[in-house]
Amino acid sequence: MDRRSFLQTLGLLGASALLPRPALAAAAPATTVIAAAWYASGELPPPFSKGVGHYVGVLQIDWAASDIRLLGAVKVPHRPHGIVATPDGSGFHAVAFRHGGWMLHADREGKVIRRIDTAVPDGKRTFDGHLELSPDGKWLFTTETDVGTGQGWVSVRRAATLERVAEFPTRGIDPHQLLLDDEGMVVVANGGIRWTLDNQKLDLDRMESSLVRINAENGELLGQWTLRDKQLSMRHIAWNTTPAGKRVLGIAMQGQHEGADERRNSPVLALWDGKSLDIPSRSPLGLGYLGDIQPGPGGGFLMSAEIHDRAVFWHPGDAAKLFLIAEMSRAAAIAPSGENNSLFIGGEKGIARWELNQQAQLLPWPLPIAPDHHWAVLQG
Repeated sequence: MDRRSFLQTLGLLGASALLPRPALAAAAPATTVIAAAWYASGELPPPFSKGVGHYVGVLQIDWAASDIRLLGAVKVPHRPHGIVATPDGSGFHAVAFRHGGWMLHADREGKVIRRIDTAVPDGKRTFDGHLELSPDGKWLFTTETDVGTGQGWVSVRRAATLERVAEFPTRGIDPHQLLLDDEGMVVVANGGIRWTLDNQKLDLDRMESSLVRINAENGELLGQWTLRDKQLSMRHIAWNTTPAGKRVLGIAMQGQHEGADERRNSPVLALWDGKSLDIPSRSPLGLGYLGDIQPGPGGGFLMSAEIHDRAVFWHPGDAAKLFLIAEMSRAAAIAPSGENNSLFIGGEKGIARWELNQQAQLLPWPLPIAPDHHWAVLQG
């Protein structure tokens, strides 16, 4: 697949010129509402002024008017990370990054409905940055770590109350993102890194990263997969379907090798088809580090590399390669809109949008914010 064919497949013609360029006003999509997490380096506008710090909230983007409006913001005591939208688009759930103690449920205007806020949940558990809702929106799954043993856990919670009703071990350490498969089983990426409570890495020569599949009803381990290179940490995951109808899990990785060159040249994407775990591309374009990963056109995956200021794409039609789709300061959160093959990327300086056969558009943040790795488009 050559570059032109790739851009046509991706539906991002004009993206090769990168940012910023004005979009065609007539082609602007309807207003986009996004649940996001960010760090505010200054005061937000009233009534959301709570000073410098971490926030979750809701942003409304009017692309035709080039306007970004803050609908709601909640200050949180520890870095936010994972965000999932409720199935009906009425709100979202958000959770703290590793070793955090808060989680909340808010409506689509950012007003808190329910919140957990403790230094360490239950006196021994910390949240590990991700959560997932069941398709009916009734159950919530969170990754957690026992601070005494380092053991990873999944808690099953009532989405309406955030109350834990069940739990099971992840058979690994440093559990990060989890998703449900088509059978309702839990798939977890165990990052495999031992961390101090102030987020310092320990004993990287003893990493134990793995992908596990667990029965959500009884915690039974249904399978566990590892990579030959033990210095690759599996962290973020996303489902997609190939043109042939096969479900594939994309796994974004972060190299933890001691040597800088080896780390920067390490592969960043693994694929799991339910049976085997493989690395499709050894391209160094990801520079050894990926943040967010989302499904892309044609069974591919869209990925951000925040610390390297870029976003890349992998497509099964040219599986040995990665393609650069954007160079953008601190490119972090990615969200395919599901309409017109639009793609949103949040970075340090603003939010970018690409749309089928249209020019790219970048709106600068009117607020002193820098988004975290993840966000969720609120449909409806």
